[in-house]
Amino acid sequence: MRNKKITSFEDFKGMDEGLQSDLKKYIKKNKEELESLADDDQWETIYNQLYTEFDVIPNSSKAKDLRQTFEFIF
Repeated sequence: MRNKKITSFEDFKGMDEGLQSDLKKYIKKNKEELESLADDDQWETIYNQLYTEFDVIPNSSKAKDLRQTFEFIF
């Protein structure tokens, strides 16, 4: 199955605004740690922290939405 990628600003605007807002707050709160992990290419660690923080089951549709929204914002 192919993952749907966000390819435009219109796609981004169509996402759940609450999720966007929550992710922006999370990123701002954890900016240093996230940047450090990203610099070390530890993306799976970042995603696992997101799943835990947002109480989402990995590999679920909510996890895919969370990850895709995070990737677009971060």
